[in-house]
Amino acid sequence: MTVMDLPGVDPLDPTLPVPVAMLVAALDALAREPFADREPAAALTVASVLLVSQDRLQALALQAVADVDRRGLHELDGCATAGRWLDEQCTSMTRPALALARRFDRLPQVEARVAEGGISVDGAVIVARAVERLRRFVDQADARIDGQPGEQALTAVIVDGTTLLIGEAHGGLADDSPTLVGARASLQEIAARPATQVARLEAAFLLLAAHVPTRLLGRALGVLVDALLPNELARRHEDVHRDRSLELRQDADGTWSIRGRLDAECGELLHTCLTAAQTTDPDNPVDTRTAAELREQGIDPYDPLGSDLGAGGHPRSRTQRRHDALRLILQRLLASKALGCRDKTPVHVAVTVSADALHDQPGALPARGGSGATLPAALARRWLCDSAITRFVMGLGNRVLEVSHTERTLKAHERRILLLETGGICQGAGCCRGNDTGDPLIPHHADAYARNPFTRLRDTVMLCGVDHHDVHEGGKTIRLKDGRLLSPDGWVEEA
Repeated sequence: MTVMDLPGVDPLDPTLPVPVAMLVAALDALAREPFADREPAAALTVASVLLVSQDRLQALALQAVADVDRRGLHELDGCATAGRWLDEQCTSMTRPALALARRFDRLPQVEARVAEGGISVDGAVIVARAVERLRRFVDQADARIDGQPGEQALTAVIVDGTTLLIGEAHGGLADDSPTLVGARASLQEIAARPATQVARLEAAFLLLAAHVPTRLLGRALGVLVDALLPNELARRHEDVHRDRSLELRQDADGTWSIRGRLDAECGELLHTCLTAAQTTDPDNPVDTRTAAELREQGIDPYDPLGSDLGAGGHPRSRTQRRHDALRLILQRLLASKALGCRDKTPVHVAVTVSADALHDQPGALPARGGSGATLPAALARRWLCDSAITRFVMGLGNRVLEVSHTERTLKAHERRILLLETGGICQGAGCCRGNDTGDPLIPHHADAYARNPFTRLRDTVMLCGVDHHDVHEGGKTIRLKDGRLLSPDGWVEEA
């Protein structure tokens, strides 16, 4: 029986090479049968095979694009460059992928891994960039890497550094874990190879890529690159510190724009403060309740392309929550009086507003803040009820009418241990949410505290809000990065 005789498969296109014609016919046949009509087990198998095949197909497409560039085949379509030809195909393949294809002769291990479908094109691009950043620093005649003893630094990064990042990617692994032991043995073999330094780094980076989600791979490889280039890291941060800036500007529509370049210290301080404020934001319960209600309706509460959901709307986005966290920080800072005094009074927010403006009288001048910016009357009225600020109410003759001043789990080291082990990333398998994405982690008792009133470090799991909701309210059993299964009733032993 030939492919053309198979039921449901169109005859092959005679203008195409047979393998390509078979692929097109097979895809057309798959597209005609709705996935919802398939038997569940078969549908799951098809979905799994398609995902794996997608990476293999991307790898073949990348090799084909590399051939187009290498032999100048784009000229047959009247395109001066391979990049222009790629743009005209209107596909998802990007110019970074083309740049990767052009480097294949310098990255044979990456090329081989892509060809066998062992890494996605996006992952391969990230690995290639990391290797290329290091290329001019390694395999030097003086046997040093950025001023360090070359082989000593290389072995430490390949064996110890990569092992630590693999453990972090799995949510923390025991030293005798088969996954960790196997990975470390492979890394030791890579470090001992009689190969160039760049070739050994390429192999180690590919091994790390097999354990780290693509979304987090760039950050993980960046840590290894900085470990090998400490002087470059210091110089880079010195440059940022020298060029540090922060611009605060009120736009024509009355909103404020922040633009700047923060150095390492300022950035870490701001990140720490924002993360802390986000976890204590009083509006968090509203977000949680709104998200739960939307999930019950089968709606993804964080889908930015979702339709208008009415008065309830979506829960706040990550950027909105970060904005509100900054506002909380500033309010608490002023309330704490940590900024000291100016003119013998604590630093405060000053608003000048007429009585007519407060009562929305026509033609009344708007309220003005200490910056000189005009403010809506509703905001001024809300601040009048806030005891964390100083209030000024002015009459029409610009005389002061009123001035008033009013004021108002796990232990820390255990939480820090879990954050170090997990890298601040949710322990749920496949989840990349965490501190650096603005999603606070919740310490979850595997054995409910109401049933067993003890808190044990190893029975506490750091989960993002989504996974925590799935276990608590959703009643779901989830898998952790270290392979364990967690249900609403505690740990689940696999059969």
